[in-house]
Amino acid sequence: MNLAAWILWINGSMGLMQPWKPQSGISLVGTLKALSPSRMNPAWFFILGVALILCFKILLLHYLGKPLASTVAVDFLLFPVFFKTGSLSHMALMGVVTFIRFSFMGYLWLWFLRCLTTGKGMDPLHGMLDAVLGPLGQRKAWLQGVLLWLLGVMLWTLLGALLARLEILPGRDASSLLWQATLISSAAWMSLRWLIYGMLALYLVHSYVYLGGWEGWDWLDQGVERLLWPIKPLRLHWKRIDFTPMVAWPLYGLLFALISRWLTHQGVVAAL
Repeated sequence: MNLAAWILWINGSMGLMQPWKPQSGISLVGTLKALSPSRMNPAWFFILGVALILCFKILLLHYLGKPLASTVAVDFLLFPVFFKTGSLSHMALMGVVTFIRFSFMGYLWLWFLRCLTTGKGMDPLHGMLDAVLGPLGQRKAWLQGVLLWLLGVMLWTLLGALLARLEILPGRDASSLLWQATLISSAAWMSLRWLIYGMLALYLVHSYVYLGGWEGWDWLDQGVERLLWPIKPLRLHWKRIDFTPMVAWPLYGLLFALISRWLTHQGVVAAL
C-alpha cells in the first residue's frame, strides 16, 4: 500500500509543481465547465488517492491487528517503535509515519539512480528523475544528497518530538533528539544496499543471457560500471567470465555491515 500511495504522491506532487489552467471549451457546455469554480487541478485527485489509501491502511491495521497483538513494532533502522493496535489514533500515526519513511527511502533510491547515470543518452531518464525529485532535481548531485540527509534529520526531529509528546517514545532533550535524528537519517542510506544488490544481480544475468533490446539495459550497464569502478583495475577476468560483479557483492555487503554496526552502536549509546 505504501508503494501505491507513493506512486500517486509522485504524480500528484509533479502535477502541483507545474502551472495548470483549465482548458477553455469549444462548445457551450465545455465553456461553462471551464468557467466553473468547482474545477481544480487534476493533481489533487492523486493526493486524494493517497489519503484514501492511507485511511484504508489505517483501518486494516486497527481492525485486523487488534485481535492478533496488543502492539505492533515499526523498525526505524536503529530501534523499534511500538504502537497500540487497539488505539485508532496510534494506528493513524503509524500509517502516516511508515508512509513518510517509505517515501523518504524511495526518494533516496531515485537520487542514487540519478547519480549513477551521468553519461550520454541518459537525458530522457534524467528528465524523468529530475521531475520526480522536484526542486531537488535542479540542484547539483552532491547538494541533493546533503539536502536529502538534512530532510531526514528534520523529519525525525519532528516525529521524535511528537512521539515523545504522545508517550510512545521516552522524552529527550533537544540535543539528544537531534543526535538521534542524525543517526536515523544516516542509517536510512543503508537501504541503498538492496538497490545495489538488485542492480548487480540483474547485471550478472544480463551479461550472459540476452533479455531483449530494452533501452533500460544500457542504463543498467552504465550504472553498474560506476559501482564496479573501485575494483575494475584488479581485472578479475578469466577467459570470457568477469568475476568483478561477484567480488563486488560481498565487498559492498561488508562495507554496509561495518557502517550499520557503527550506526547501531551509536544508536545504543544515544538511547542510554
